[in-house]
Amino acid sequence: MKSMKTPETDGLPEVGTLVRDANGRIGRLMAYTRARAWLRPPGGGREWDVDPRTISSVPGWDATEAGRGSNAG
Repeated sequence: MKSMKTPETDGLPEVGTLVRDANGRIGRLMAYTRARAWLRPPGGGREWDVDPRTISSVPGWDATEAGRGSNAG
């Protein structure tokens, strides 16, 4: 999947970082495509897409911590 940084995603988290979506799920930001952001669970699994304006960075989390608890998948 090709990542496209657009004016709509300017100022949003960088691809590869851990983010939280509007439902509270933690995922690794895999790509921006058109008007969507694609996230994948930190431990691997099926990607899901969200409106990029609804994600926020999760500083200080590592993939092991993000894969635990009710926020995973």
